[in-house]
Amino acid sequence: MSLTEKTAYLRGLADGMGMSADKSDEQRLLLAIVDALDDIAANVEANTDAVSALADELDELDDAVADLEDAVGELAEVFDDDEDDEEDDEDDDAGDMVDGVEYELECPNCGGPVYLDEETVAQGETVCPNCGQKLEIDVGFDDGEETEGDE
Repeated sequence: MSLTEKTAYLRGLADGMGMSADKSDEQRLLLAIVDALDDIAANVEANTDAVSALADELDELDDAVADLEDAVGELAEVFDDDEDDEEDDEDDDAGDMVDGVEYELECPNCGGPVYLDEETVAQGETVCPNCGQKLEIDVGFDDGEETEGDE
């Protein structure tokens, strides 16, 4: 039994008992409660219908998004194959593309290539052109200073 059916039953009971707003305070109160329940039941029913309609639309959108994901995935597979070939070509020609590059290292932050010349190595630091991370360059030897164990 739905809420509207239950409130209709209560209204029928009140009418069958001969309740009237003209009689006692208690009867007026009970009739006001039945009226409020009628309004609440109508609002709940309207909200239930709206939620059901929204759920149907959400299911349709979910299906559409799944179709789009499939289509994008298929396109990505087509274009990824071409991009992989281009990346391989770029890796082969990387030293030829940058003039004055004597060293290449991999950025520890983003993994991208960082190209260095003698001047940058001498400075001891640079900034990754891919991610902007400051990189310290340690070539592994010092400037002739002796340390413990260098005898």
